[in-house]
Amino acid sequence: MASHLDGLESRFEQSIADIMGQMHKALKPLTHRSSVSRVSPAARALFIVGQPIDVTRSPMDFPQALTRLKDRKASCKDADSVLLPLDVPPKGLDALVNGLAQTTNCDGLIVTRPHKESILKSCTHLTAAARAVGCCNVVRFHKGSMIGTNMDGDGFVGGLIQQRGANAVRNQRCLLVGAGGAARAVAHGLVQNGARSVCVVNRTKARAQALAARIPGVRALDALPSSLNDVDLLVQCTSLGHEASDPDPVPRDLLRPPLVCCEVVHTPEETAFLRAARERGCDTHAGTHMLSAQLDAICEFLVARPEDWPDAWAFSSTSRVAEVS
Repeated sequence: MASHLDGLESRFEQSIADIMGQMHKALKPLTHRSSVSRVSPAARALFIVGQPIDVTRSPMDFPQALTRLKDRKASCKDADSVLLPLDVPPKGLDALVNGLAQTTNCDGLIVTRPHKESILKSCTHLTAAARAVGCCNVVRFHKGSMIGTNMDGDGFVGGLIQQRGANAVRNQRCLLVGAGGAARAVAHGLVQNGARSVCVVNRTKARAQALAARIPGVRALDALPSSLNDVDLLVQCTSLGHEASDPDPVPRDLLRPPLVCCEVVHTPEETAFLRAARERGCDTHAGTHMLSAQLDAICEFLVARPEDWPDAWAFSSTSRVAEVS
C-alpha cells in the first residue's frame, strides 16, 4: 500500500513539475516583453509626447538603444535614462514643455504627431535639419535651453539604404502622399540623398504647395496621378494606417509592380496600405525601418553631452544671437 501511494505521489509531483515547466515556457516571452524594471531615483527622465501616444513603440525599443549607446560611447557608459509616453493634446503642449523645462532631471523629448510643427516655437536653438524642414521630432533640454532637431529624414533614408542597398534613393522618382511634418523631413532626406525627382500630393493642396515652397527640389501635384508608372518609390506619409478602419491613402488599383511602396507609420508593422501593396505584387518597406534607423541617433542626442555630438548636429539660436556652450 505504501509503495502504491509513493508511486502516486511521485507521478503527481512529476505532473506538477511538467505543468509548471509548460507555464514557464508559455509565459517567458510575455514577461520578457512586459516586465517593468526598477527605475533609479537618479535616472534622467525622457518623454515621448503626442496624441494618440499608444501607437508608438519607442518606449519599448529605447532600452536597447541606450544599451548600444553605452557600449559604443565611453562617455555614456554610466548613463541611466528612462523614456515614458505622454498623451498630450495640442492645447496642453505649451504648459507641459514649460513645466518640464523647469525640472532638473528631464533631459528632453521625442516629439510625434500632432506636435512636430508646434513644438518649434518653444525651441531656443535649432539644428540645420530642423531649420530646413520647419519641424522637430527631438528636443534636448540643456543648460536652460531647448535644442530642436529633426531625424525623420535621415531615419527614412537610412532605413531604405539598410534594407535595399546604397543606391536605394539615388536617381529614384519619388511620390509622397501627405504633407505634414514627417513628409517634410522625408522629402528633404530624399532630395539631399540624390533622388531624381520628389513630388508631393495632399488632400489639401495648399499644404502640398507649402511643403514644396519650403524644400527646394520638391514639386507639388494638384492631385494623385491616374497612373504611377512614372514613380519608383511611393511613400505613405499621412497618419492613416494605425486603425484597420482607416481609409486607403492611395487607391489600390494604382499599386502595381515594380512600384516600391513605403510607409512611415510603424504600428502596426504591416499597415493596410502595405498589405494591399504586397498582395498586388509590389515590394514594400515598413515604417519600423525608419524608426529603427533613427532611434540610436535619437538616444545619443538625448543622452550624450552636446559637446560630444557629431558636427552634423551643430545648432544655433533661433534668434541667431546666442549660442549654447
